[in-house]
Amino acid sequence: MSEEFGDAFADEEGKSTSGAHSHDQPEPELVYSSAVEFFADLLAQSYVREVNEGAAFAWCPEWYKQPEALIRMEAIWRAWEHLRLEPALGISTWWLDHADPHMHTLMDKEGPFKKCAYEGHKTPALDKSSLPHKLPEEGIFG
Repeated sequence: MSEEFGDAFADEEGKSTSGAHSHDQPEPELVYSSAVEFFADLLAQSYVREVNEGAAFAWCPEWYKQPEALIRMEAIWRAWEHLRLEPALGISTWWLDHADPHMHTLMDKEGPFKKCAYEGHKTPALDKSSLPHKLPEEGIFG
């Protein structure tokens, strides 16, 4: 994932914090090396939609430049890598609980690609690119 956002799914040593694996069993090998490769090779081919220019769905060809899209795609990819190994309901669970909800949010006309044209990416205004945030007072959470 982009260095700008770090790895929101790993601890400081870079090891995954999502789910415990037995020390006796090696981690399964990834099918895709990144969220971008996963999108290009599998997900983009699975979602066939008319986008932008009057369509019901919005999309940006340079989706990876949008912070929300990048982290959501990382989540979709990592969920797929995990759930593909579940023989009975893994892929169905992935579609229903991961891919479709994230993609619905991403492709929403009011979502992160609202300002993107069909031909390319439009950077959001800097003052509108993130939710306002103030650090909480010391001691409020503990």
